Amino acid sequence: MTTTFSATTYNVLAQCYVRPDRYRSSPADALEPTSRRARLLAHIDALGSDLLCLQEVEPDLYAALRARLDSTHASAYAQRAGRREGSALFARRAVFAWHGHDVLHFAAHRPGDDDLALIARLTIDARPLHVATTHLTWQPDGTAPDEHLGRRQLLELLAYRDAAPADVTWLVAGDFNAVSQSSVLASAYERGLAESCRAQRPWDTTAINGRPRKIDYLLHSAGRLDPRPGVLPRLGRDTVMPSVSEPSDHLPLTVAFTLIS
Repeated sequence: MTTTFSATTYNVLAQCYVRPDRYRSSPADALEPTSRRARLLAHIDALGSDLLCLQEVEPDLYAALRARLDSTHASAYAQRAGRREGSALFARRAVFAWHGHDVLHFAAHRPGDDDLALIARLTIDARPLHVATTHLTWQPDGTAPDEHLGRRQLLELLAYRDAAPADVTWLVAGDFNAVSQSSVLASAYERGLAESCRAQRPWDTTAINGRPRKIDYLLHSAGRLDPRPGVLPRLGRDTVMPSVSEPSDHLPLTVAFTLIS
């Protein structure tokens, strides 16, 4: 019998970043804090994922999610120093055994900023599985690879991975702020991580500033997991995010993974 689990990565859009001047096309109700949070919680509930990898999570949202999910999911949260948001992980207790978590604060960052990866140490069917959720720094596409902060942060995470035992399977999830052809993703592919949604179409996960593109990923150890991505709505230049139906400026990206024997 094969074991399959679902995983979702989702940048939920911290309320502290929601400003009408930034989201001019969004209706007022889509931005209002109380109604948006209620829709966001319902949206996450409806996903029903075994593994949730979330970014831009504020402490009050984490508390609300934990109150809803604590009976079924173990969890961890890491807030960025000097910021009002961070990353959260939730893992279904019936599927995974939780053995703790670590927080990797990246040495590469903008002055005064704090960027991190939250890493859960799990097992599934007695196999070690480490899951990292992160939000990498954006830089322009033309940035030299050696100078690109997002790429350097991912390389730090991969060095952390390389220090773990070789039998550990990895999922690296999050908002990478980079397209699939970028030097950021190339560094992951070159070091044994595979793109779980390569054949998925449509595959864009955000339409910020009227520009549909994929910047959210669920990467995995090549040859260890068989991915089956879900279906995403098609985003266009006229897509409004956040909206009443989509409470964030990112779509949740969900993939079903089956363990390879």
